[in-house]
Amino acid sequence: MSERRNKTTRLTVSLDDGDYAALTAIAEKSDVSLSWVIRQAIHRFVQEHGAHPELSLRLAGSFGKDGQDT
Repeated sequence: MSERRNKTTRLTVSLDDGDYAALTAIAEKSDVSLSWVIRQAIHRFVQEHGAHPELSLRLAGSFGKDGQDT
């Protein structure tokens, strides 16, 4: 029996409408799948931040009382 070299994991995420539309437009313009665009974005994020487990990431939608992004 052959062993898979590049095992993948399936993931479900929820995106807001604007992000979904932007990612879909990028995929269509580049003639690639939406999944490929998302995998590339994740790969780049991990390359940039993966070596810094102490990195404190702010969550999108974290707003203060004045409505400004905190």
